[in-house]
Amino acid sequence: MPTPTPPHRFAADPLVVAQDGVATVHQLMDLGCASSAIAAHCRPPGPWRRLMPRVILLRTAAPTIQQRLRGALLYAGPDALLTGPAALALYGLESVPRLGSHPEVDVVVAHRAVPRSHAYVRVHPTVRPALRVPVRNLACTPLPRAVADALPHLADPASLAALLTEVTERGLCRPDDVAAEVRAAAPAGDPRVAAVLRRIVGPEAGSL
Repeated sequence: MPTPTPPHRFAADPLVVAQDGVATVHQLMDLGCASSAIAAHCRPPGPWRRLMPRVILLRTAAPTIQQRLRGALLYAGPDALLTGPAALALYGLESVPRLGSHPEVDVVVAHRAVPRSHAYVRVHPTVRPALRVPVRNLACTPLPRAVADALPHLADPASLAALLTEVTERGLCRPDDVAAEVRAAAPAGDPRVAAVLRRIVGPEAGSL
């Protein structure tokens, strides 16, 4: 009978290392770890823990911010992209909450079969696929799309204005690209967002 592979060998696998120490159950099984061994390793005292359904953190310590974001992507599937406030924080915007201070992580998935939102991960099915932009080795939507997806989660007009001001004044993306994404994200029109967008972006944004 073959000797089981020690858990630390899986943690050192290049795939797992590239994924910040996080892997799906299927990935671990493809690496040769039996499902029964995965379950055993996730029971106290470890050495692993379940981060999300079907997503394993190959250590017992609390996940880092990077591992939480990686776990969100792995949970939502290979087509998932980080968007909204978490993606904007990865892009380095200062007008959104810092990574770790916002408990929820938003991901968009352009696929028919998407998992439900769970724990800290908010899954948003979309019929508008976005380009994959690697930011700190994590898959994100392009900045204009992340801005548009963040707007519903900002509590007040001042927060909206601060975000749009930073994006446009720093020249991080073109105002008309932001306007196009907001129009696509809210076709019915959100008066609050429309008013702020017109004030910050200017007349070229058009009407929502």
